[in-house]
Formats: sequence, C-alpha cells, structure tokens
Amino acid sequence: MRAVVLEVDERTIAERHRLGLDKRDEMWKGVLHMVPPASQRHQDLIRELLIALEQPARHRGWRVNTENGVFGAANDYRVPDLVVFERSATSERGIEGAPRLVVEVRSPGDESYEKLPWYLERGAGAVLIVDRDSLQLDLYTTDGKVEPDADGALWIEVLGIRISPEGDTLRIDGHLLDLS
Repeated sequence: MRAVVLEVDERTIAERHRLGLDKRDEMWKGVLHMVPPASQRHQDLIRELLIALEQPARHRGWRVNTENGVFGAANDYRVPDLVVFERSATSERGIEGAPRLVVEVRSPGDESYEKLPWYLERGAGAVLIVDRDSLQLDLYTTDGKVEPDADGALWIEVLGIRISPEGDTLRIDGHLLDLS
C-alpha cells in the first residue's frame, strides 16, 4: 500500500528512529520515503547476493554492504538493498561518491525503477534490479539496459561476473544461491 503524508511531525520521525523503523527510509529531494521492512524472501536474496558478491568486490579492493546510504545532497539520498563501493567514496554518513554497483531487490509496489536514473546520474557503474518473486534480472549502466547473452546470463562488467536465473534461484559464476 502506498500512502502520501503531507507533513510528518518530528515526534513521528524520532519515534521511528527510536524503534529502528527508519533504517530503510530515504529522502528524495527533501521528501521522506518511509520504506516498510523487507520480507523474508527479500532478506534471503540480499544475504545470498552479499555472500556471492563479496569475493569479486574484495578482489578489486572494494566493499559490499547492505542498506548503506548513497548520498547526493543532505536531503537527497537513497538506501539500496546492496551496494559495492570503494572505501574512498565513503564518509560517516555513508557513500558520497559513485558506487560501483547498486543492487535493488524489487518487491511489489516498491520504487526500484524510479530510483534507477538517480543512481546512474551519480555515476554508479551498474544497477542490478532483481525481482524478488520471479527472479527476473535487469541490469543498467550509463549506456542503457544490458541485454542477456544467448544463455540468458547478464555480464556485470564492473565485477567481472555472470548472473542468471536458474529455476527458483540465481546462478553467479557457476554457483547457485541458496534461496530455499
């Protein structure tokens, strides 16, 4: 369900923070987007992707984190499900420079595709959107949408890996993710 609240009082924001409900909230040009908690399948996908992307990222001297803020201005940031970045691009707030790879796990009714231009405008090397239910993969770079190869796999050039759906899971460089 989507709701628009014209004004959010400071007490509501403080209470969300106190209860830890604001970890996924985002600010879009001064407009607060309150994001609900992720489903178990959503979290399973993020966990498995984190494990699979850790080694290729570390091999390049990069980091992988979940729910790290990617900042434009103080009142303009997004919180992707997973982000690969250079340590030099960070501050106390989060990621200030261009992320190497942003991963959004798409859930019904979310804003993954609406965030895509924002990430690319900030210089993200690639943005991967994974549909939580169908495992459909969409990969974008500043050159546009990346088409799958003849086997249905996407080449994520920034990490030098291939990813493809396989039945009810994903395959990354020959390894199946554990989504059971």
